[in-house]
Amino acid sequence: MSIEVAQVGVRFGGVTALQDVDLTLTRGEVLAVIGPNGSGKSTLFNAITGFVDIASGRVAVDGRDLAGMAAENRIASGISRTFQTPRINPAASVEEAVLCGFHPHARTGFWQGLLRPPAMARMEAELRQRRTRVLEQLDLLGFARQQMGELPMGIVRLVDIARAMAAEPNYLLLDEPAAGLSKTEQNVLIQQVRRLAGQGVGVLLVEHNFGLVRRLADRVMVLDRGKVLLRGTADEVSRRPEFITAYLGTNKQ
Repeated sequence: MSIEVAQVGVRFGGVTALQDVDLTLTRGEVLAVIGPNGSGKSTLFNAITGFVDIASGRVAVDGRDLAGMAAENRIASGISRTFQTPRINPAASVEEAVLCGFHPHARTGFWQGLLRPPAMARMEAELRQRRTRVLEQLDLLGFARQQMGELPMGIVRLVDIARAMAAEPNYLLLDEPAAGLSKTEQNVLIQQVRRLAGQGVGVLLVEHNFGLVRRLADRVMVLDRGKVLLRGTADEVSRRPEFITAYLGTNKQ
């Protein structure tokens, strides 16, 4: 069971953002995609989740081709994601924002919602309990009643991750999740990502913090100018001169 990206290309006008990219993410592993700015990392996420059209190649989840499937429908395929810039309602409370993540598991018809039968009341109580557990896992209970617009960006990112976790995905795509996080918050993030992987969730991670990647990722893929440059473990790719040139820059030690 896996996400399969095969020979995917993405173009924006005359600019090639991705070229012949291959990737396999299996359930239970953490795969990090790294590279300099403009290398195509977020475009790869968008290609998988349907936010951009692919010009060539194929994206499949558990053997099902996602061609033509709208972004909102890919959640049903078991994919959940965060964004490099979290998409939030600043007036919503933290607990409201996380509760939205349970939407795929809480579908009810118009008349059910209007009449509020006992089964619906039980479902709502269960979702609130599950929301509390997710907030506890990311040390966010103390922020539950605060509005999103009042929070520092590090906490907003953790709430965005909590919302993605609430969808109970088979595959979780995290775009720059550690940006703005304190060391303590990074440790919480690492702990929870490893916990999810241990439960069989495949995690695809875009991250500039190579120290965090080294601690977290089972495998690393390096993108440069829309192409796959290197693959291997963090230790393996960090020893390659191509990595030093493309990712760290030739003037860095």
